[in-house]
Amino acid sequence: MHARQFFIHPLVAAVCFCAQGAWAADSTFPAAPGPSPGQSAQPAQSAPSVNNELFKKLRVQCEKDVPSGKASGDVCVDAAAILVSNDLPDEFREFKEDQRIKIALRLLERGVDSSNLARARAFDYYDRIGFLGLSVYSDSYRARELMDMMVQSGYSGATLRKIRSQTTILSFGATETEKRAGCAEAKKFLATGKLDVDSTGIARDIVGSAVCTGYDQVPK
Repeated sequence: MHARQFFIHPLVAAVCFCAQGAWAADSTFPAAPGPSPGQSAQPAQSAPSVNNELFKKLRVQCEKDVPSGKASGDVCVDAAAILVSNDLPDEFREFKEDQRIKIALRLLERGVDSSNLARARAFDYYDRIGFLGLSVYSDSYRARELMDMMVQSGYSGATLRKIRSQTTILSFGATETEKRAGCAEAKKFLATGKLDVDSTGIARDIVGSAVCTGYDQVPK
């Protein structure tokens, strides 16, 4: 008897491939609000945004006061955050998500000289891995520069980001000893209660990861 042959129509295969890509892109940054790249910016909003005046103020401070040393780079972080929020300034409602992120990255770059939070958030975009390892924002060289800046400043968020990369299910570059040490260090950081919001979230993700919880269940 002849072996059965199965034929998948090219159109069906393409649909499946696109669906997988969309899921991978969304799952990379689950906390990021808004539609996936390439789609319209937000659902139609009739009322004016409460962020209109605030964004204008923060943008001016980021572009003028931060470079002159009159303000911290944290204001650039606040301005960039509005561009990926659920309440977009009116002038950005028709922008696609990838357009807004590129503008947000430019704002973050203005704050990296004086803000670890700006460095960290820019790093997270540059270090982003999309479907099949592709990302329109990825820049490994710039990500490495920002990581070096965070490490040199003693920023705990840098250490936690390194631990995060070592304690995922797919991290094959780290040894079991390094993973165990990373889990323990993340717990210590979290116990201090002195982390910023971003770092706290990362520490909780690490401690609650399958890798770290798996170690907790192993008899000592």
